Amino acid sequence: MQKELYDFMKNHMDLLIGQAKSYLPFVKNAFPNTNLSDACFNLIVSNAFYVFLSQYAMRIQSPSEQDLAEFGNLVSQYRAKVDEMFK
Repeated sequence: MQKELYDFMKNHMDLLIGQAKSYLPFVKNAFPNTNLSDACFNLIVSNAFYVFLSQYAMRIQSPSEQDLAEFGNLVSQYRAKVDEMFK
């Protein structure tokens, strides 16, 4: 993955985590005693994946297998942050 795209996606993931934190009080009140970290992480990754593919489409390119693997490695780094929000 190009460095520019990697940095963009890293910033986007940070933004999504920050937005999720702002909704956390509502989620915890609406669903008490429920750990929704899996659902939250899946929503964040699905949004990030859409943005990832859109960035390639705007460049009239397709991501390679290595690009997809790097995307997977990038988003997996955020798993612990999402889990931590629900503790």
